[in-house]
Amino acid sequence: MYRILVPDAETRKAFDIISILKNAFPKIPLICGNIDGSISKQRCLRGVFQTVCETLQTDVDTLFVEDLLAICEKYRNDTIIFIPTEEKTIAHFYSFVRKYGKRNLVYILSSENVYNILRDKRRLNEFCEKNNLSAPLYYSVEEIDTLLLDQYPILLKPCIGFGSKGQYRLYKPEDFTNEIRIAVSKEPYLVQELIPNGHDVHGVFYLYYDGKMLDAYTHERIRTSPPTGGVTVLSKFTNNTELIMEGKTILDKINWNGLIMLEYLYDSKSGKYKVIEANPRIWGSIMLSEFSGKNLLTNYVRLCMGEKTISNYRQGDIYIRWLFPVDLLNYIKSLGRIQNFWCFKNTCFINWSYANKMSAIKFNFSFLFNIRNIKRFFRR
Repeated sequence: MYRILVPDAETRKAFDIISILKNAFPKIPLICGNIDGSISKQRCLRGVFQTVCETLQTDVDTLFVEDLLAICEKYRNDTIIFIPTEEKTIAHFYSFVRKYGKRNLVYILSSENVYNILRDKRRLNEFCEKNNLSAPLYYSVEEIDTLLLDQYPILLKPCIGFGSKGQYRLYKPEDFTNEIRIAVSKEPYLVQELIPNGHDVHGVFYLYYDGKMLDAYTHERIRTSPPTGGVTVLSKFTNNTELIMEGKTILDKINWNGLIMLEYLYDSKSGKYKVIEANPRIWGSIMLSEFSGKNLLTNYVRLCMGEKTISNYRQGDIYIRWLFPVDLLNYIKSLGRIQNFWCFKNTCFINWSYANKMSAIKFNFSFLFNIRNIKRFFRR
């Protein structure tokens, strides 16, 4: 018998993954991985998902490895399909495979070396430069003090990081303060040219199997929170074949395997789209893949089971929104001045669509819509 293991079950992304998979594979039991291992959190997750919940701590490599071994032993007579949710979790998964082998797990991932190249923003930039692929100009931290004024503005970001956390924008040499110097000395950083048109961001999403692209699509970012740039709260499904082929060149050269997102930013100075990062895992807007009929997540599971892939493409303009609570709080903060905010046609909703409505309500109020998150939003 097959079982599907979804780690990081407390996260909003995992909620959508679990909701999608329960709809697509109602007869296949799911295992939800509980990050902190607490009994109270496991009870809460079981109440939300109405499925098996097992301890799978992802904060510490050694704990994850032993927890995953325990899951494999408990379900030793079953084949467990591993879902690659978060980058840190996947890194721990490679540690498990090095120590214990594949056991009774099936998955679609590249080699650990390929994964580490794509995860690391500097190594990705170096790979693109070596292969004459379009990417931003980059420098080392040590070179910052030697840069000329016309080489500014620049962007400093952790080589391995998520979102805008730890990023610094320098518009002139004087912006490189002692505080920033200390911060960037604590971990590896990449220094890139800052492309001015920061809102023209396009995501390109792929499913590769046996080193070949099976399917792909793109989406265009429409609105973020905060509006100046941050997490995407409204995107439109697109099929930008030029960007798909651009990214395919990178992934073919590096011999990628599995699910991945590449992020491109349009550089008006060069007239080119430049790849700014790769997310070698399932992305936060994975629901759009299923809602559009591309079915990259569903097909990942089908391939793990040795079944044929399926597709049922939806026609017309298609959107994905993180309406509650993030975009709704955007609307409140803007005093209602967001055009077409209440237009919901052909739209799927993060942490709502595909889910049992009671489960969605429980999850949002238990894990997302809490006082700490609301305070953080209004501090922006």
